[in-house]
Amino acid sequence: MKHCRLCNNKTQLQESHVIPKFVFKWMKKTGTGRFRQLKVLDKPLQDGIKDFLLCDTCEKKLGKKEKWFKENFFEPFLNYSNTKFECNNELRVFAISILWRVLIYFKEDSNQYRFKNELDLAELEWRNFLNIGSTLNYFQSIHIAFIPEKLNIEGGGEYLYSYFHRAVDIEIVESNMKSFIYAKFSRFIFFGLIKGISDNTFKGTNIITSDILNPLDQEMDDADLVDFIINRSKNVKSYKDLSVNQQKQNDKYYEKRLDDIRGNDYWKTLMKDINK
Repeated sequence: MKHCRLCNNKTQLQESHVIPKFVFKWMKKTGTGRFRQLKVLDKPLQDGIKDFLLCDTCEKKLGKKEKWFKENFFEPFLNYSNTKFECNNELRVFAISILWRVLIYFKEDSNQYRFKNELDLAELEWRNFLNIGSTLNYFQSIHIAFIPEKLNIEGGGEYLYSYFHRAVDIEIVESNMKSFIYAKFSRFIFFGLIKGISDNTFKGTNIITSDILNPLDQEMDDADLVDFIINRSKNVKSYKDLSVNQQKQNDKYYEKRLDDIRGNDYWKTLMKDINK
């Protein structure tokens, strides 16, 4: 029996996904049936990162917001059926719940974070917001970026589309003067600004102050933040990074599923990387 990280009740904890389970179901359905870590290709994954964080009540509470985001943002954007999105409390709770879980997941590892005090304060403020609806006073710079189908990015990695269109990536990002929480999945990126980055360097992304989000009218101008994202795309490992034996195993796996894979989102993304 441990304390729920959200409500603090001592009870049996659930194994909570840091990034929602529906993301990985989508990746399997539209991909090869399995997926791998960005930097560790030799370990195929069956599911996303999980940790014992929440009680059953809080798990279900946040699960409702995940279902709402899936139906109102995730599916409409990927299916091109919606061009503008309303900012409301459902979105804010979902976004902060993701960033809060990423913060929790990394904050208690062995890393000595430069801005630990600020991270602790952000975790507390976001937790109170999620738990009892408290006002955000200091860490209300929460942003969402929609990733377009056609990328216009200079200096990205070899597998630029594979990263920006399909990868899952989470991190607490720090430099000497700046810090933010980063959560990317499918064609969405969430940012929680902690230190040193101005809201003025973003346009059309703030889910706290915006009423409507237009994916075609968004900008991010903080050079360090943009460089971080581009550099993450360069870290995507490729088929050629596998051992010869692993390549042979992969060939057999894909040969059996080629008819199912050809033409799906994974295939289209791979073709964009090959032909860009």
